[in-house]
Amino acid sequence: MSRPTAVLAAAAAALLLAAAAAADAQVGPAPAPEPAPAAQAAPQPEQGAGGAVHRAAALPSEPAESVAPEDVVDVPVEFTVRNRNRTRSRCSADGESYTVRGHLTAPARVLEQRDPAVTLYLHGTNTGEWIWRLDVDGRNYVEEMAARGHASVTVDRLGYGDSDHPHGLDTCSGAHADIADQIVSRLRSGDYETGGAEPAEFSAVFLGGHSSGGLVAEAVAASFHSVDGLLMSGWAAVGITGETNRRFLAAYETCLDGGEPYARSGDPAGYVHFDSTEEDFLAGGLGEDAPAAVVQEVRRHYTRSPCGVLISEPAGILADLELVGDIEVPVRLVYGERDALRQGVEGYADLFTASSDVTEQTLPEAGHFVTVDANAPRFYDGAARWLRRHG
Repeated sequence: MSRPTAVLAAAAAALLLAAAAAADAQVGPAPAPEPAPAAQAAPQPEQGAGGAVHRAAALPSEPAESVAPEDVVDVPVEFTVRNRNRTRSRCSADGESYTVRGHLTAPARVLEQRDPAVTLYLHGTNTGEWIWRLDVDGRNYVEEMAARGHASVTVDRLGYGDSDHPHGLDTCSGAHADIADQIVSRLRSGDYETGGAEPAEFSAVFLGGHSSGGLVAEAVAASFHSVDGLLMSGWAAVGITGETNRRFLAAYETCLDGGEPYARSGDPAGYVHFDSTEEDFLAGGLGEDAPAAVVQEVRRHYTRSPCGVLISEPAGILADLELVGDIEVPVRLVYGERDALRQGVEGYADLFTASSDVTEQTLPEAGHFVTVDANAPRFYDGAARWLRRHG
């Protein structure tokens, strides 16, 4: 691919800044911090835009389930999908068929139920399926959710990890939302591969998104209305920080040259690291109080992303700000207090004007990778209660 002109680079920078400005304009200034609630105090609901009730931090306490590890099923899954974009967030894809790979992790008894529920989890721009399956005791999200009685499907998005890798400019954020909707449909119909086992058919499918996986999830909910709820972490279409801008603009400039050089012979073209160095990756992802074992394991997952996904995200954010008001299903938003990539997100919940059920949780000391960072077990507990309430 020939190199685009510097005008395109300037346009991309302007688009990202416009997305940030539009987001800030919609949510307004962040409110002054409120005093910390007394111990054991129930969260106080507040009336949000459109009559939605937003509860800070917690959901009503419910008895916790406990499933033994030997009673948990963890099997590989494959989905045949088309790389196309029918969403309301416009960007281009090649229209070809590919295989998206991941895992189904669930209590065996859930898969035996007549009408089981499942959550499909999508990772962000600079991570992968591993963000939900970190090989650290007590930080493997899907294992923790299975122990609490819930079924999960995690995938490497197209162009990541074990899934197929087209040219990095042949897919985009909107196409990833279309692909996610295709996977949702297959989870309902049982039309997917499970390594020889009989695939389960799920009557309820929730969608979880971490980081820009939340952007993808919101596009699915607004464009297709095919999911039963959204469980998002480390994501808001507002609060874009200077650290986010710095990383994006450096990666975008590399994508103008066709992406980074091949790491190995046969690697696809059009890929780039969102974080320019491994240390940037860790600093942008984890807070200072992340467990040492988490830091060591996360370091292993510094990898490249498809340029087409990255460069389509600013326009996707602008579109998302128009779409979130059409999302009618329950929404759960989870933030890290020390997230280097998103701050000032306090008003984001009020943009979901069509949903009557929007809840928020902020994890103390956590950075962007809230699924594995400090206080992640609070995320697991809150997510499990939310899914029990809605599933």
